[in-house]
Amino acid sequence: MLILVKHGAPYLAAGTPPSHWTLAAEGREQAERIAGRLMRFSPTAVVSSLEAKAVETAAVLAGAFGVAAERDAGLGEQQNDTGPFTDAAAFQAAVEQMFLRPREVVMGEESADEAHARFSGALDRQVAAHPSQTLVVVTHGRVMSLWASQRFGFAPMPFWRGLKLGAALVVASDADWELIEP
Repeated sequence: MLILVKHGAPYLAAGTPPSHWTLAAEGREQAERIAGRLMRFSPTAVVSSLEAKAVETAAVLAGAFGVAAERDAGLGEQQNDTGPFTDAAAFQAAVEQMFLRPREVVMGEESADEAHARFSGALDRQVAAHPSQTLVVVTHGRVMSLWASQRFGFAPMPFWRGLKLGAALVVASDADWELIEP
């Protein structure tokens, strides 16, 4: 079984690239809540991206599950460290353009297609490295939405908009999935 977890709420630090943002107190609480909700799946492995907010979320989950957390650079968010720190409306508009024009770099340093290919490859590698285990992957909203929308055939923007910080996407098969909120 595969469980994708969107990291908890970060501390938004203007002037600091998003990939360096750390987990806010609210994010830690979200991670603790989702850990409790995921216990019924008996997770046996936790892997995260290298981004601090994901690493910290993974540490909370791994501690709750009694396993060590691993890291994989390929599980990172669509690269967007050079873009300006904007308000929520401008950011959502940029994300929508990223989803609508997946071959183009419309925000940051990586197109949606490039981010999806990198993330999918890393996810395949981690699933192969953890056969017959319940693997929890702590990642990010845009790459999670790109992957899930292609896997299950739905539009990425509405999924991304509805994906709460700290939420988990439990993937049992190619057709069977469940979204769990913290």
